[in-house]
Formats: sequence, C-alpha cells, structure tokens
Amino acid sequence: MKKRLEPAPAARGTELQLAKIVEMTRLPGGFAKLTPTQRSFLVAAILASVIPSDGKVLAIEVQQFYGHLRQRYQFQMLSQSQTLAFLNETLTPDQLLQAAKQLPELLSIEDRISLIGMLWDIALCDHELHPFERALIYGVSDHAGVPRKKVVEEQARASRAHGMGV
Repeated sequence: MKKRLEPAPAARGTELQLAKIVEMTRLPGGFAKLTPTQRSFLVAAILASVIPSDGKVLAIEVQQFYGHLRQRYQFQMLSQSQTLAFLNETLTPDQLLQAAKQLPELLSIEDRISLIGMLWDIALCDHELHPFERALIYGVSDHAGVPRKKVVEEQARASRAHGMGV
C-alpha cells in the first residue's frame, strides 16, 4: 500500500519564498540578481512541482525528490520536514513555466535533460503516470528548450528503471 504524506505548513521566514524568486526572474537582468541559494531553490521547486501534480503526495515521491536533491545537487539544506514544507510552497503553472524559461541561463542542455529525467523518475516511481504529471513535464521541457526526442528518451529510461517498460 502506498503511504500518503500530508504536507507540513509552509516554511515562513526562509529563502523558500518561491513566488518572490520567480517574480525577480521576470525583471530585466533579474535572474542575474538571484543568489546561488535562490537559484538552487528555483531548480528544486521545478523538480518538486511534479509531486503534487496528480493530486497526492506519496512518501515514495518525496523520497525520490529528496534523493535527487542530495545526490545530484548536493542539496543538504533541507530536512525531510522542510522538504514537505517546501512542497507546500508549490509554484502556480504560470510561475512554473516562467521558472522553466530561466533554466537555459542556469543549466547546460545536458543538465536540463538530466532535470527532465529526474522529473520522470519522480513521476514514475509510484508506477503510475497521471496525465497532469505528463503535461507538466512536457511543459517544463518545452519552456526549458529540451528537445522532444530527449524528453521521450528520458521517459523511456525512467520507465525501464522503475520496471514499467515502455
């Protein structure tokens, strides 16, 4: 049985004010004004956005997200409870796409492809692919300039990794 987690109250007074970070990216030269921590939070927010997109937050998804943050981004700053609070500060669809548009300034094409692969890993770790998860990943990849061929390849890789085949 899949364990369902309830998000903790949003963290206040931290650098997790994602709406403010996204708004800064809308300003001319705004992305350059972000601190490295704010840039990391922006990438983490994009990665986290796939978790609640199907209407539920499962423990396995949170673990997958947290593992990617620690392994890929050496993101040791969030505890498990802070991660749940972080998930409660989700980006609106408009904010998510605005943030995705900024990814080419932050990440190489290889790193953007890797990020899309991580989104697929999180979406597929519960052995289900919800239409909202799929739409979110394709929306992020389109706005981040990741070729569709690479998106499909990453989906196939994640499907195989989670024993789902293609």
